[in-house]
Amino acid sequence: MDGNESVHDFCFIIQFNMSEIIEPNKVLHDVVKRLESVKIAYMLTGSMAMMYYATPRYTADIDIVIELNAEKIIEISTLFEPDYYVPHKRITDAVNRKSMFNLIHQTSSFKIDCIIKKDSEFQQNAFENRQRVNYADFDVWLIRKEDLIISKLLWAKDSHSDFQIRDVVNLLKFGFEPSYIEIWSDKLGVKDLFAECLEKLKR
Repeated sequence: MDGNESVHDFCFIIQFNMSEIIEPNKVLHDVVKRLESVKIAYMLTGSMAMMYYATPRYTADIDIVIELNAEKIIEISTLFEPDYYVPHKRITDAVNRKSMFNLIHQTSSFKIDCIIKKDSEFQQNAFENRQRVNYADFDVWLIRKEDLIISKLLWAKDSHSDFQIRDVVNLLKFGFEPSYIEIWSDKLGVKDLFAECLEKLKR
């Protein structure tokens, strides 16, 4: 199964107001169009990236890494209001601390986790390696599969989450570049976790 098949064959919907429905893909498409209209660089990651590369699963939000500085704070607020809830102060804090803030789609209550791109060597490298792909009939900038695997290993290290480990094993089933992951997992201190996932893959 390739990425396009997984996205098209597993189209989730959220029901609201008893009679209306909205697809998360449509919210993603809207967010991407808005970001690209003002040339804010971004990279789709998290569960919706997982849906492209491996077995799809339900997701309650969109995770997207964005390149945002203080000069763009007002611009991003006006870009999304009134269709989205925009936490003005939280955006400023997130930019200053290189953390994250949430946008909420007003109609569907779908949440967009906006992660400010950090200056770490890995995140800079992952951002430079992102790929332009067709995702459910529109183009997006997507995290490379190997970088998604490494990101999930880092999240598993910090959170001790079996959920992230299962995701990594699931991603590995669909092929990967071993040398790239070995180099970065060693650099980032997740080599043992990667070895654990490889063992689980054999079972």
